[in-house]
Amino acid sequence: MKNLNKYLFFGIFLIILILAFLIIKPFITAILTSIVLAYLFYPFYNVLNKKIHKTLAAVIILLIAILLFVIPIFFVINSLLNESIMIYNSIKQINLDPLLSSTLNKVFNYITLQAQELIKSIPKFLVNIFITLFLFYYFLKEGNHIIEAVKKIIPLEKKHKEIVVNEFKRVTSAVVYGLILIGLIVGILTSIGFYLFNVSNPILWGLIVIIASILPGLGTSVIWIPASLIKLFQQDYFNGIGLFLYGLIFISGFEVVFKPKLISYKSDIHPTLIVLGVFGGLALLGFIGVFFGPLILVIFITFLKHLFDKE
Repeated sequence: MKNLNKYLFFGIFLIILILAFLIIKPFITAILTSIVLAYLFYPFYNVLNKKIHKTLAAVIILLIAILLFVIPIFFVINSLLNESIMIYNSIKQINLDPLLSSTLNKVFNYITLQAQELIKSIPKFLVNIFITLFLFYYFLKEGNHIIEAVKKIIPLEKKHKEIVVNEFKRVTSAVVYGLILIGLIVGILTSIGFYLFNVSNPILWGLIVIIASILPGLGTSVIWIPASLIKLFQQDYFNGIGLFLYGLIFISGFEVVFKPKLISYKSDIHPTLIVLGVFGGLALLGFIGVFFGPLILVIFITFLKHLFDKE
């Protein structure tokens, strides 16, 4: 009878565990994003919390975080819309080969369909934003208590629990450091390239590329590829082709090659793990996988070491 109760309890627990996972599955990315944001902003919250009540401090940090993300996103979207209009107008003014014209029309139709799908996903996106900000607020306020609670349920010895927590801090800070520094460098490279190939406002575009490089779901190519296409459609072939090759080699090429190396150097993790973690994490979790992909692999290795240490 005692064994029967044990198996019954285990079965019920397993069912509840599966149901709990299915409930939170649509919001895993939002949860992980809120954890990373709370970690990044916690030092600022901690300073503010020493002067004012923790609730007010958390609200102020939350508003600052919203402004830091909303304003850059607005500028990037606005610039992309302007570029799209310029490309469309440039195409209309040129007598293109019928086959090329037909191909371009198909491309624009595809982009239009994707835009419609994006609009349909706005409600889901807003729900995820709400959950991210809601959890971010509470992770700021209750961060220390949550960390201690997580430490208690991790099935490891105390020293290994500390290793897991420290690995999270180390990998996260390394990824942030890498994203910001690489963003600054590719922004400078973009300004230089746009100046060399006669694109107006090169400094402004460099600043936008810094934002696009760091923000979720974007990248440097969404800026320099349309700029080079505009030059080509304007029949400025030298600057169009030159900017395309420059962007491919010195902007996106630099970003792809040196971002993993920089994160690897800062986090003291082998570049192989960084590359596998970053790209695998992106495929599994989207942008937030850049943080959690390498972290999951590092924690996996930590668990393996723990098992071998026991043996």
